Amino acid sequence: MAHYLLQISIGPVQDFISAARRTRDLWFGSYLLSEISKTAAKAVKDAGGNLIFPNLAGLSPEEIDSEECNVANVILAETDSEECARNASLAARKAAETRWGEFTEEAFAILRGCVMKDAWDYQKSGVIEFYSAWSPFKEDLSDYREARKNVARLLAGRKNIRDFTPWRGKAGVPKSSLDGLRESVLKPRTGNEDLTVRGIRIKKGEALDLVGCVKRAAGQKADDEKRAFPSVTRIAADPWIRGLEKKRTNTEVSKNYENLCALCKSLAEKKVLSPYESVSFPYEGTALLPQRYSEFLEGFGGDAPNDIEAIKELRRELESVVTKLHRQHKPMEPYLAVLVADGDKMGAAISTLKTPDEHRKFSRKLSEFASIARDIVQKHFGCCVYTGGDDVLAFLPLDRALLCARELHDMFGNLWAVGWNFEKNPTLSVGLAVGHALEDLEFLLKWGREAEKLAKEKEKGKENERDGLGITIRARGNSEIFIREQWKEEKDTTGGGVSLQCLSLDQRLKFWAECFAKEAISSKFPYELRGSAKLYEERQQGEILGKAMKIDVLRIFGRKEVRLNGKEKERVAEYIENAIEGSYKSIERLADELLTAQWIGMALKAAGEV
Repeated sequence: MAHYLLQISIGPVQDFISAARRTRDLWFGSYLLSEISKTAAKAVKDAGGNLIFPNLAGLSPEEIDSEECNVANVILAETDSEECARNASLAARKAAETRWGEFTEEAFAILRGCVMKDAWDYQKSGVIEFYSAWSPFKEDLSDYREARKNVARLLAGRKNIRDFTPWRGKAGVPKSSLDGLRESVLKPRTGNEDLTVRGIRIKKGEALDLVGCVKRAAGQKADDEKRAFPSVTRIAADPWIRGLEKKRTNTEVSKNYENLCALCKSLAEKKVLSPYESVSFPYEGTALLPQRYSEFLEGFGGDAPNDIEAIKELRRELESVVTKLHRQHKPMEPYLAVLVADGDKMGAAISTLKTPDEHRKFSRKLSEFASIARDIVQKHFGCCVYTGGDDVLAFLPLDRALLCARELHDMFGNLWAVGWNFEKNPTLSVGLAVGHALEDLEFLLKWGREAEKLAKEKEKGKENERDGLGITIRARGNSEIFIREQWKEEKDTTGGGVSLQCLSLDQRLKFWAECFAKEAISSKFPYELRGSAKLYEERQQGEILGKAMKIDVLRIFGRKEVRLNGKEKERVAEYIENAIEGSYKSIERLADELLTAQWIGMALKAAGEV
């Protein structure tokens, strides 16, 4: 008797995750897709399907229903007949659409007076993309791998035969400002005022379609405050906040810090700044950026002139506190890191699995990674947007981004260290994109994905490499920086005697960052290297010029003010000599590595880590 493999794909991923203006929108989009997929997976199980991916066996109902249990948008299950596969697919589709309907109803209950009912109802249907396929396999499982490949092929074919339902657009209605796919469902506003309903703020000029409204309004109890979620500004300010905490023995700093917290608490109570759970300074990062103080009035829901004047007065007091801080205690420029990680060689690993039980074991390992990855990000003061399977998306303060990336990479590798017979164990490539907190969230996400793509690139002459760390820097007013290396095993550097060229990229960057933070190496050194690379770019490359480059770079390093001890100077000189490989590009590569470290060094100094 033949068994059947059922595979389901649920979307749209782009609508639910990528289109976002705030970190809360971004998080809720991924949560929304996970919840719909989770509901569909449970429906498959209830209809007689034996789930393979996700593997929910052993989890209590409370654990399955929790926010921490993320489910990817692809479901794989085995059934004992074709009829069971068909029924499970129909049940999953119905469950997914029902769950989506629950989210839309919750959002409508909150925004009822602000939206056009006819447009809302029209957009509600047709949002969920649901595709399924099933394929038989023998009861003795001898052709399981072939069946898995076949059902994946069938599903891909089904997705290519799209359901092109005609869309009836409405003339004169603005498109959603998040992605421009659908018309806005919000009622026209006569003035330029912000729209605030039960703590849901929609900025002036912002148009939202049904999906945008659901992401902004759903996911909360009607009488509760919006789920607190830290902004990119708050994450970027985290090193400075932690550093200020350490400096509170200084009377002036302590007084200003207490005033800062008191003022932010007053603003939070007036619903201009929302407090959220944090070890220190549980308030929005906007409070630390005088250039953003004009936004404090945006989203204020009260109409009483006295309340508005009170907010203005608090804003003036806050600005006075921040501007009076000594230069060395002022907030650093708000830059943060976007971390995007993805597993390597996952398809090859899955193709070796011979039975559904092996596949379930594999799925459970991925779930284990997702759970631990969230804890790792939080430990490093980051904000985890999504962890599912082998994917991670998170925002991190600059001083902790490398440490978090290393811990995620090593933990993922350890999952496959024992009990697996893969030809090559799966690895984790990690991309880190450094950008300004005031950049559009759309750009920060784009740069994070570019960094992940860079991490997965193969270096010239190396095959199937991947397993990389890719870092991009997008600093305002500066040229872009891209560096990438394959991960190496972490070395014990407590004795300080390990050659720099033996260290992995993350460890070298930490070494350079500490040097810059302590001002042991001149901050002008990497910029002079860039100038030198430009000079040599116009010369014919060759062995003699290569030797001249090494001498020149060492000369530049030697005449700079260096506060390293003799042993450390030798380590740096040795690394420079080995790094310059007879091409101006090698000088550029060294300069980019040092410039990347400078950004991390600024955050280390702000956090009081050096």
